Amino acid sequence: MAKKTSIPVFSLESGIRIRQLDYRDVELHSPPTNLAHRDNNYIFLFQESGTTRMMVDFHELSATGRCTLCILPGQVHHALSVNKTKAWFLAINTELVSNTYRPVFEEYISLYKPVPVSEAEGHSLKKCFSLLVQEDGRQNGKFGEQVMRSLADACIGMFAAAYYNNEQSGAPSNHRTTIITRQFRVLLRHSYRTMKSPSAYAAALNISLSYLNEAVKFTTGLSVTHWIQQEIIIEAKRMLYYTNNTAKEIGYELGYEDHTYFTRLFTKAVGMSPLAFRKKYRE
Repeated sequence: MAKKTSIPVFSLESGIRIRQLDYRDVELHSPPTNLAHRDNNYIFLFQESGTTRMMVDFHELSATGRCTLCILPGQVHHALSVNKTKAWFLAINTELVSNTYRPVFEEYISLYKPVPVSEAEGHSLKKCFSLLVQEDGRQNGKFGEQVMRSLADACIGMFAAAYYNNEQSGAPSNHRTTIITRQFRVLLRHSYRTMKSPSAYAAALNISLSYLNEAVKFTTGLSVTHWIQQEIIIEAKRMLYYTNNTAKEIGYELGYEDHTYFTRLFTKAVGMSPLAFRKKYRE
């Protein structure tokens, strides 16, 4: 068997893919390492009814009843089981997701949980998805592609509203510390391989390190260093579980020329060495 050195990455042949899903007591039994993959695009799921279990970046999600779920580009995921599930699936290239909505998903998606929606919201989502499916099944005319993009944009806007409204029980969204924390989290998601120090993030955001630490700690209860480390560790876990790369190779890919330092960092954060983690979770 060929050595598995990378997590499969799937891309869309077209900019938008839409599907209606209807499963009856389906259980998935294939080994997770054969199913797990990343997508270069966003995935939006609207579940009308039933129960779905998934793994997303080592977090097991259980979606029951009417709810929404977004999977970001790059997140490693695979389905575990579906039971009497009726749902809608939308995959869309990143460049087609409006800059108005994208920050909402990048800022809130780390909660790793489905977001419930009301009956009225569910009705609107179902209508929008139904129109997308109908339009996708037609012979594309002069404006077919633009109509698909417009309908997808409306649908994604409803997802963004659901995630945004779900967060309003926390700190006020326009509070300065909340805004800074969100900016930091977005920057971190895209820069953790090359930027490792809190001071580098403070400089990139044009604020002092002390103020960045204060804002992040106030909003999340955790330090800037914690969030940087968590982003690195979660990617390391993905690579340890889903590939056969050595700890040295993984450390190098994550920006550590000294692989022994990476091993010490991982061991301290996780409580076991990289190879011990791989052995434990592959048993």
